[in-house]
Amino acid sequence: MKLSYKLIMVSAAALMSVSPLVNTTQNVNAATASSKKTTAKKTSTKKAITKKSASTKKSASTKESASTKKSASTKKSASTKKSTSKKAASSKKTTSKKTTSNTIKLIHNAYVYDKNGKRLKTYMGSAKYTTIAKGVTVNSNGTKTIDGVLYYSLGGGAYIKAANVDGKAGNIDKPTIITLKKNAYIYNGEGKTKKKLVKKGKTVKTTEARYIGTKLYYKIGDDQFVKAANVGKVKGTELDPINEPDGAATVEVPDTEDVNSTNVTTKRVVSLYDIKGQKYANRTFDAGISQQVSELRYIATSVNSTPQLFFKLASGRGYLKYDDVTMDGKILNPVNTPEQAKADVTVATAADKAKLTQSINEAASVKASELYKLSSSSAKAAYDKAITDGAIVNNNASATIGQVNEAEGAIVAAKAKLNGAKIAVANFNSLTPDEVTAIVKAAANANNVPESAIQFSNNNTTLSIVTNGYTQPLNINDYAVQNSAINR
Repeated sequence: MKLSYKLIMVSAAALMSVSPLVNTTQNVNAATASSKKTTAKKTSTKKAITKKSASTKKSASTKESASTKKSASTKKSASTKKSTSKKAASSKKTTSKKTTSNTIKLIHNAYVYDKNGKRLKTYMGSAKYTTIAKGVTVNSNGTKTIDGVLYYSLGGGAYIKAANVDGKAGNIDKPTIITLKKNAYIYNGEGKTKKKLVKKGKTVKTTEARYIGTKLYYKIGDDQFVKAANVGKVKGTELDPINEPDGAATVEVPDTEDVNSTNVTTKRVVSLYDIKGQKYANRTFDAGISQQVSELRYIATSVNSTPQLFFKLASGRGYLKYDDVTMDGKILNPVNTPEQAKADVTVATAADKAKLTQSINEAASVKASELYKLSSSSAKAAYDKAITDGAIVNNNASATIGQVNEAEGAIVAAKAKLNGAKIAVANFNSLTPDEVTAIVKAAANANNVPESAIQFSNNNTTLSIVTNGYTQPLNINDYAVQNSAINR
């Protein structure tokens, strides 16, 4: 509230009064004129002196009165100014107090931390309150610096980072800059990529951190994200993720996990080839597209042809000609010789298919295992595809040795990526929120249902699949194992 004061100044003017001297002349005889004139003059002079004295006293009195009034006015003015100054100071103090209100508004989603800067697993009696949404106004009773980071106290040992508060962090307008420690693919908001790269060592501005699925990403442009696993240094305002992971957060390996990985970049629009050196129809890469590759090999189109070098894509989708790309990273040596490449073109015999046949036959036992059932959906899908593709090659009477070897290698690689395992918990009767989340995810993977269909009940001791009103009980021991050695 603004206060307006009107200062009234009182001034006094000295009133000066002066009485004129008046000489009265009377007509008298000539003989007495001089005497009487003298007497009259004296009398007149005396009267004039008396009047002048009175006038002087009156003037002095007036001056004294004016001086007294002026002094009083001055004191009153000083008093008024002092009073006004006090009121102004009081007003200023009040405004300052209101300006430094303990109400703060969030401009980002904010995690709640403890006094040591560690994220709280529960807040206000629930795990769902450990993240406060953007736009929410909360009360704070002060600030605290933890490990060099400024926090606002919410009371009760709970804190949020000041960087998430509107204008309160001091450096809130300082952009967040990330430096890539690995070559990083650019993903869209759905976690899909066209394999375009941001080069290792590149420094870019990021506007938010967010989870896509269970993996953490940094946003670097309109619908453009890079995995946090590929990021090294982070400078500027620290960003908390704007959302929670869709399940238990996973530590994603970088796009180019091996520092000695090899990447190639297309020189022009180029075709993709198969293991027989034949172009795939309508499968090309634009110029300037970077891809990670896993091997360099000779491929011959026939027994009598001259083998040429090709890079195999790490994704396993095909091959790029050596002459169509530029390479950076670890130098790869050919995995075969030109002579072996010519041999690979020949039709495979039953003996050549022995290993492939064995891998296909063991698929049933693999799919029944804990390793497969508790793996991620993507890992299981990759294994299933490798088995399906391998069976097609195995049943093809004209399949070449090269095709058979490639199919067998794909199955072996896919099986190696199956990582299913039971969730280790400290106590089945007292599961933590993180343990509950992990078990739900494992049960959903094992039963090929969405995580929302998996429900706990009876204080998280009973597990079920609930879909369309139908409830199917599950055995929690199929997805978790108790390990009393776990420290919480």
